[in-house]
Formats: sequence, C-alpha cells, structure tokens
Amino acid sequence: MQIADLDRRITLENPTRFTDTYGEEILTYAFYREVWAKADWEGGGINEESEKITATSKLIFYIRNLDLADFTTDTRIEFDSKYYYIHVINQIEGREQFMEILTEQKV
Repeated sequence: MQIADLDRRITLENPTRFTDTYGEEILTYAFYREVWAKADWEGGGINEESEKITATSKLIFYIRNLDLADFTTDTRIEFDSKYYYIHVINQIEGREQFMEILTEQKV
C-alpha cells in the first residue's frame, strides 16, 4: 500500500458517557481526530432481528499507523455522512506502518 492510496477523509469519534439529571447514563460521541484513509467496500447483507429488518454495510478502512493512544474498538468512524462501528483493528505492512480497520454500518 502506498500513502497516495489514502485519498478519503474520515473522522474518528470516541465515546463519552455522562449522567443526566435523572441519573441515567447517556452515551455520546466526541471528535477525536481526522485522518486520511483508504476505503474498501466489502458488501453487506440483510438480517431480521427482533422482527425488524436490519441492513448492514461493511467497509474496511486503511490509515497510517499514527500514535493513536485513545483509538480502540469503541471508537466510531464518520465517513460520507454515515457512522461505521469498528469490529477489528489490525496492524499491517511490516513495521506496523498501516492499520486495517474492519467496520460495519447498520441501517
């Protein structure tokens, strides 16, 4: 993989939790970092969950292996006005130059 392949801009967002005035925990996401990436579409599918049809899209993102101490599978990715949730993060390309991020979007 070449640096020139990273031609898409993605936003990494980390979860933040807080308690509202009723004592309920609220999960939101906050901007963490914006990076260049390569996006490969891996298809998707349709599932029936609890009498509800759910469509999924699978994408693999590739980014440079930066010092992303707070980057975990809890982080979500915003790309093309859609949110993708991370399943797996792999380091690839010898000397850990790039990261491969397997994601899924549920609609």
